[in-house]
Amino acid sequence: MKISQTKDIRSANRLTIIKYIQDHRQTSRARISEETGLNKATVSTIVKEWMSMNLVRETTMGDSSGGRPPINLTLCARAGFCIAVDIGVRQVGLLLTDLNNDIISRSSFSIEAPDFSHVYRQLYTSLDRLIQEIPASSYGLIGISLSVRGIIDLDGIIRFIPKLKWHNIDLKSLLEQRYQVPVFIDNDGNLAASMEYRLHPQYRELTVLSITDVISCGMITNGQLIRGYLGFANAVGHHTINMEETRQCSCGKYGCWEQYCSEQCLIDEMNLRLETPISDIDSFIRLVKEQNSDALEILDRYIENLAIGLSNIIFFINCEMIILNSRLIQSLPYLLPEIIKRTILPITHGQEILISTLGKEAPILGASRKAIEEFFETLSTRL
Repeated sequence: MKISQTKDIRSANRLTIIKYIQDHRQTSRARISEETGLNKATVSTIVKEWMSMNLVRETTMGDSSGGRPPINLTLCARAGFCIAVDIGVRQVGLLLTDLNNDIISRSSFSIEAPDFSHVYRQLYTSLDRLIQEIPASSYGLIGISLSVRGIIDLDGIIRFIPKLKWHNIDLKSLLEQRYQVPVFIDNDGNLAASMEYRLHPQYRELTVLSITDVISCGMITNGQLIRGYLGFANAVGHHTINMEETRQCSCGKYGCWEQYCSEQCLIDEMNLRLETPISDIDSFIRLVKEQNSDALEILDRYIENLAIGLSNIIFFINCEMIILNSRLIQSLPYLLPEIIKRTILPITHGQEILISTLGKEAPILGASRKAIEEFFETLSTRL
């Protein structure tokens, strides 16, 4: 076997072990060997390497069916920290997390004006403040990871955020130059899908649909994200579902799914019938719960349009599971059976549709998870 191949195998084994420890919080060397298939000598050697880097430590004695209890291992979660950023249409959220992806602190700011230079000033001011909160640690800030509601190409450049009118912005490089740490950026749909996949690894063909002011999607096939030639294979919110539409979508097309199934479309439709306008999806949900006839009519049409788009996804990618991340559906879970009824056809009867348990945190937690994984992967190759 070539030396390079041997190094690759050792790097992969290191990554497997550190991920296993991270996922299980506390585990033993014996359990790692049993579950990963790596022999005990390899596990012991690699654990010793991670311990020498102050990233794994021995902890309380574990349970045993007999004999001497095994010594558990745990991640040194506070050895390093990550900042995750979720750039929405109206608000930007920030999380400071440790290496277990546990949240240490959070902050947010409203987008006062969509101009990029203005939002960027708001962003680095918030980042500067959050960095001051990072405790002393072995590795400090390991990276900044961003979730964006728009089209990100394979080089990490923001090609287009329709709602903010941002074009061709290299935010990744700007932040790398300012903070001198690795910066990662991806579409919020991809990051949400990656996070949901960790909770549902039994589904190798998985689609996650996030519905906020926009429609975002992440599609996983054979365990891998589908990105496409230029990186925006998941832009399903801009698939056309109405060829007769005369109103222009923010993307420049007409009749996009997002025009009919985003939270904003529900608010806009409702405000055409109200004397006192509403400004958020929670207000619309309240009207539905009060059995407001206009809200119920709008909701029924919404479900019909949602089912059209979901059927298109099923026929397009033939996924076995769709996870819906929607404030509306999470608040009104009785809607799900009706959505399934209108979506699933005899030929597509094998698909399942679930409501996300992660909610709006999915993209930003997926972003922080991405930075942590990249940190461990980089170290795995350097040991």
